[in-house]
Order: sequence, then structure tokens, then C-alpha cells
Amino acid sequence: MTDRFISDFKEGETVHQFFLVRRAESRTDKSGKPFLALVLADKTGEIPARVWSDVLAKCPGPFAAGDYVGVKASVSSYQGETQLTVQYINTVEALRQMGREPKGFDPALLHRATPYDRELLWRELLELAEANLKPPLKDLVLALLGKNQEAFLVCPAARVYHHPYLGGLLEHTWFVARLALKCLSVYEDLNPDLALAGAILHDLGKIKELANPQAPDITVAGALLGHIVLGWEMVREEARTQNFPDPALLLELEHIILSHHGSQEFGSPVPPKTREAILVYFLDDLDAKLKMMDMHLESDNTPGDFTSYHRVLQRGLYKGGERSEKDRGSSPEPEK
Repeated sequence: MTDRFISDFKEGETVHQFFLVRRAESRTDKSGKPFLALVLADKTGEIPARVWSDVLAKCPGPFAAGDYVGVKASVSSYQGETQLTVQYINTVEALRQMGREPKGFDPALLHRATPYDRELLWRELLELAEANLKPPLKDLVLALLGKNQEAFLVCPAARVYHHPYLGGLLEHTWFVARLALKCLSVYEDLNPDLALAGAILHDLGKIKELANPQAPDITVAGALLGHIVLGWEMVREEARTQNFPDPALLLELEHIILSHHGSQEFGSPVPPKTREAILVYFLDDLDAKLKMMDMHLESDNTPGDFTSYHRVLQRGLYKGGERSEKDRGSSPEPEK
């Protein structure tokens, strides 16, 4: 099989390669025939794929998130999004059982990860906490980071929308913490320890919410409680272990974690009611949305000056740069 990447695929070509299955869902078409809706991935990104009923009859699988698969497919475009129409698919494991050694298969080429050096990010995050926090929050933060280092280095920040790759949680936390540090030099009347500790710990519960970092899925606890409550529990349990000496300070830290999505509509049981909590909420949202924009701009192939409509951001994005007059287009609006 060829060694090409999703980022290089062109409409109209046929690809014959290995992928990681990120998501797999059985559906039926308008005529009632079964088909598979897949999201396939390599280190450069993801691409939706369809296995229609005629191919599914010959390649029944099963296929699940986390599987490595060999695929032959044609590249097409649908509503401005590149996708694959699968002609053949089988798991690497099944190919080996059939005596067909998958030549060129390299799992390292299929795992998307933060572009930053994870070990370096981790050291910088620890140094940031060491240098800028004071006890008792310093002790609490460093203990929670130390106990969860292994998970932090691989955990994504989300399944789909922002930083959905190995080390994504660490990258996101590193950015939010550094943003908080910058803001504290401007808003000098905020409690710096509280704001920074909240920035570092706000998404801690993602470690328990997400399983299988290579192809993230929601755990049972994640589905029933969500990362906000899970993170709050982790902080409270560690504070209890340490006999945290300042209950009022701990309460404000817990509030930052519980309110960092901004409203009940987006999963927070309470809205931010302190200045430190409002800061963490906006910085978390800022970094997430900038990453969403980056990912959409990288993956979109819509002709013209604007991308296709992004459902979460609720807009098309301006690509920037000079384009020929024939390629110019207006900003897309959502479908009615």
C-alpha cells in the first residue's frame, strides 16, 4: 500500500492505504439498506468514509474505533468536505489471519498527536506551577499533576471539536495556563494562585471522561457525570488527602472547575460567579475556539475565500490571502 497522508488527498483519485478507525457507526440509507459511516485517521488528520451496502456485503467486518484497517477507496467531495467512498476494507488483524502480511503498515503514521514535544510541554507546565504558585494550592496542583502524568501525556482534550488527538489535553492546558499567567500581569487585583490553579486543573476530569486515547471514546463515568463533575471530585479527594488548610480557598477553586463551561446550557452546573472563574472560562473558550478554527481551515477544501459552514462556530471562516477572481465566494450561511 502507498504511504500518503489524508492532508494530501485530491478529489477524483484512488487511495490504497492503512488508517486508524476513529469512529464506526452502522446506519441505513433511504432505501433501508445498511451501510457503515466511518471516520478514518492518520497523523495528519481525519476523513469521513462510507462503506455502502454492496461493499459491506463483501467486507462485513466488524469494524470498531481503534482498529487499524487497510482500505481502497475513491476520494470525493460532499458539501465542501473531502470524503472516501470505500471499495475494499479489512482490519490489519484479519489480513494477517488470512496470511496477507500488511506491507508498509506503520502505526506511528496513523496516530495524530500534538505538534509540540509532549515531554517539553509537561516540564514547562510543572515549572510554571512551581514558579508561580504558593502553598497550599501549589501542593494541591503538583500532587494532582504528578499522580496523573501518564494520562496527561496521551489524553486528548475532546473526541472531536478541539485538540482531539494524543497529548491534546496537555497542549490545551499548557496554553490556557500561559494565557492566565499573561492576564494576571494585566489584571493585578485577581488572586493569582487561584486563577492559575484553576487554569491548570479546569479540564482534569477529561482523564476520567475519555478512554482509548488513540480513538477517543466516552467512559461510562464520563457519560453519566461528565468531565466537569469528575474533575471536581478529583480535586476534592486530593484536598481531603492533604487536609487542605483553607476551606474557603478550596471552595473557590472548585467553583472555577464547576463553572468553566460558562452556563448550564453548556454543561456547567453554575455560571462563573468570581473574577477568577470568569477569566478561566473565557481563556478555556478562547483556546478551544482558536483550535477549532485552525482544524477547520486545515481540513476544508471549499473553493473561494471562505470555508464551508462550521456547525459549532456557526460561521464560515475567512481563509485570507490573495485569490483569483473566479475563486472568490461569499461567506456561507447555514442551511435552512
